[in-house]
Amino acid sequence: MCLGTVGVITAVRDDEGVPMALVDTGSAETVAACLLTCPEAGVGAAVLVHSGYVLQILEADDAEDPS
Repeated sequence: MCLGTVGVITAVRDDEGVPMALVDTGSAETVAACLLTCPEAGVGAAVLVHSGYVLQILEADDAEDPS
């Protein structure tokens, strides 16, 4: 089971050769996540983040809040 976080990428940067994204999770925090596992993700993409890595880009239906 994955205990990941869903969010939207708000910025992409290069951190000493490592592609990183800032991900808005909808809560009070913004998460920094590595893009090495999903380099095609860009600003505006809804993504799944786990252990500091973007694991996948989510389809619009998958990214919606279930509550």
